[in-house]
Amino acid sequence: MKEEKKKDKQVKVEPFENAEVVEEKVDKSAEYLDMAKRIQADFENFRRRSAEQLIKAKEDGKIMVIEVFLPCLDTFKLAKKSIKDESSLQGIEMIEQKILSALKTLGVEKIETVGSVYDPNLHEAITVMCNEDLENDIILEEFQAGYKFNDKVIRYAKVIVNKKEV
Repeated sequence: MKEEKKKDKQVKVEPFENAEVVEEKVDKSAEYLDMAKRIQADFENFRRRSAEQLIKAKEDGKIMVIEVFLPCLDTFKLAKKSIKDESSLQGIEMIEQKILSALKTLGVEKIETVGSVYDPNLHEAITVMCNEDLENDIILEEFQAGYKFNDKVIRYAKVIVNKKEV
């Protein structure tokens, strides 16, 4: 019985007569593996681009909605000037603060103006005035409020800037 086991274990190895076919199959398998790796990389790039596009689309949508609300905030400023009743004025200011608070939670912040230095990246100078008591390029008055969304200006602040006469 031991002899039978030895005979079963013996494997006769014959030289492969068609080595070219084996080499061709190895080349094809390497080619397919390379193709699979490229397809996988392309898919990962597609997934990453899709995620980035989705984030950008959400931000663009938020900006569109915010831009619709900004004229409403301007109207509050005009309304506050015309209201004489103190309790009505307080009510209008409360509503304005609620809207500003809601916009802040979305990432919107008002651009600082009066008393700060003029910055063309944040402000639009609509005119200049002369005040000898203040330095050049100090904002004297805000004509229209400006706003930023995630450090991107969505509306420049329209301001009056100080220029000393030279």
